[in-house]
Amino acid sequence: MFSPAGRSAMVGGRLARRVYEQLKQDLLAGRYPAGEPITVVDLREEYQVSKQPVMEALHMLAADRLVQIQPQVGVRVSRYTLEEVEAFFWMFSRTEGGMAHRAALRRTDAQLAELAGLCDTLEALESRAAAGGTGQAGSGPAYVRGNRSIHTLIHRMADSPLAADISHDLWDLSDFLIATHGGGFTGSLVERNRGHREVYEGIRDRDPERAEQAMTQHILDSPLASHP
Repeated sequence: MFSPAGRSAMVGGRLARRVYEQLKQDLLAGRYPAGEPITVVDLREEYQVSKQPVMEALHMLAADRLVQIQPQVGVRVSRYTLEEVEAFFWMFSRTEGGMAHRAALRRTDAQLAELAGLCDTLEALESRAAAGGTGQAGSGPAYVRGNRSIHTLIHRMADSPLAADISHDLWDLSDFLIATHGGGFTGSLVERNRGHREVYEGIRDRDPERAEQAMTQHILDSPLASHP
């Protein structure tokens, strides 16, 4: 049997996780601009919870570097300098390039077929955008989901759960920076889909150097990344 205190802690933990997950998705989607204050009172009202789970969620988000908690001041959405953002994408491009390198060596035929299908799905978005007279990737949910699915699959191909977990955290920060510091994905769907296809071809041909180079360049073509 759980003690009353144990049950309270368990419920509090569930509530904190719920607030954390929802607020994190809002942050990754760009609902809150960089530097915007977030008040505990507003979050309590929005989620209909007490102060404790809100504070627990905010501390978890601070550990993710998505918010900054300043004692006696308050909580703000994290804001980073251009130099910090550029350095992040430089590092991130190398990390993802390494995952693509391993994926080319370790992928299965079934995984390769799945990757081809995901590339086809995003290229279908390209065709619909062209038919509608627009060629911009934007930050539409279909593209964001498809893009993340491609990279998640490449992580699975690399067959390294520890590396994939670390890279997953970097992807969250990447999406956050694009949404809050760059206004969403920019550039044409043609260009971004070409990057995915070039990574696919390197993995298909079991050419790790080609896959790594294509992935590195694909990340560096992100709207906030500079080319060293």
